[in-house]
Amino acid sequence: MLRLELMITWVLFFQTQRGVRQGDPLSPILFNLVVDMLATLINRAKENGQIKGLVPHLVDGGLSILQYADDTILFMDHDLEKATNMKLILCAFEQLSGLKINFHKSEVFCYGKAKEEEGRYTRLFSCKSGGMPFRYLGIPMHHRRLANGDWKTVETKFERKLSSWKGKLMSMGGRLVLINSVLTSLPIFMMSFFEVPKGVLEKIDYFISRFLAR
Repeated sequence: MLRLELMITWVLFFQTQRGVRQGDPLSPILFNLVVDMLATLINRAKENGQIKGLVPHLVDGGLSILQYADDTILFMDHDLEKATNMKLILCAFEQLSGLKINFHKSEVFCYGKAKEEEGRYTRLFSCKSGGMPFRYLGIPMHHRRLANGDWKTVETKFERKLSSWKGKLMSMGGRLVLINSVLTSLPIFMMSFFEVPKGVLEKIDYFISRFLAR
């Protein structure tokens, strides 16, 4: 027992003084180990009734957090008291982990009756009010079907890529290789989630044909 207590004391008072170099392969692993504590804290608070998740009929216990590395979305039912509990959890996570949450770069999205209390939620979390669509893991998220304008990022990638290529200095075969290996792969990520609108497809075809005809 004495040895176990000494080990626990050593762990509690061990302080890290330096981190790893930028780009070190250990960095994301260490980050994931620490940030996983946030999901644990939220799940424990949910079990104790301090916060309440969404769609409990679809997700066991209700959906409260989606997390991929440093991209995190928190879900809460409309309840200012439980929202205060969530803010306390985030503050406790900062104290325990040493990580800092940039609330000024975070956003609050309110729907339904919560929209009437949006100002109180933004003040509570010191966040700005977000608008749709927002991007999560590079994908625009919206409660409705994406409009043509929401695909502007894909069109911009095409234009930026083509502006750096000198099509006149390439053979027809060289241009075909670039189109097949580079251009056509740019929208694949978005297309794997959403159906591309006809207008966007026509614009992409226009970019490709214009470069091919140079």
